[in-house]
Amino acid sequence: MEHITTLSLHLEPPKDFDVRRLDACSLGPMLQSVLLDNADAAYAAHMHETGFNPYSQYCYKDVDGGIVWRVSALNDEASLRLIDPARRIEGFRLRNLDAVFTVSKQVCETESLSCLLGKLEGGEDSSFRVQLVTPTAFKSKNRYVIMPDVRLIFQNLLMRYNQVYSGEGEADPETISYIAEHASITSYNLRSHYFPRTMGARDKIPAFEGTMTIHISGPQSLRGLVSMLLSFGEVAGVGIKTAMGMGGMRLLPTGQRRGTTKLGGSVG
Repeated sequence: MEHITTLSLHLEPPKDFDVRRLDACSLGPMLQSVLLDNADAAYAAHMHETGFNPYSQYCYKDVDGGIVWRVSALNDEASLRLIDPARRIEGFRLRNLDAVFTVSKQVCETESLSCLLGKLEGGEDSSFRVQLVTPTAFKSKNRYVIMPDVRLIFQNLLMRYNQVYSGEGEADPETISYIAEHASITSYNLRSHYFPRTMGARDKIPAFEGTMTIHISGPQSLRGLVSMLLSFGEVAGVGIKTAMGMGGMRLLPTGQRRGTTKLGGSVG
């Protein structure tokens, strides 16, 4: 049975670096380069050739304002080729910022795939509060979608799950339609946020971030499937460019209420 491994590296910037002005998520593309530079070279080349990324990574600021780089390997081979080398990183230079970051702390957690699949048998919850930690977007008909859409959310998660664990990149249309018919977004506090492909570049991806609550009306089997897919999203990310630092997500307690239900911000 495969395992999912998540490594959180707490980063310390140079003393003269103004962390307050740093948009932590913008470090994502640069940190992907750091990750692959330290990874098994043949494995990194194979992922580049195939376009298959069995990992996600993103960067964010914690409640104390510290910078945290989170890398998740979705199977055992990715853990061996990516996480193990990353655990040996003590520091690195981000050329775009001309700054050297050091690793002050690391936390590594491993969960078996069977534990994730165990959520299929649960299904007690009918509401799920989702926080999109880093800018999130989807693509449909060659256009960016920067508003939450339950069909796109669960189609993306199910396709990614199938790609990683069964080698198939497709999701059953009937399953997606069934979820979409019984899922609704009942509240949200979102804002638009452009994601830079590279630091300082004008070419940015339109996206959104914030929180939303998804309600499921349906049998236990459906609630269990949704619970499993959203938990998978915590490690796999959701939407496009999750290997670059987009689509970082986490589940919040459903009783945790913050903000309003209005869409904040604007695109432009």
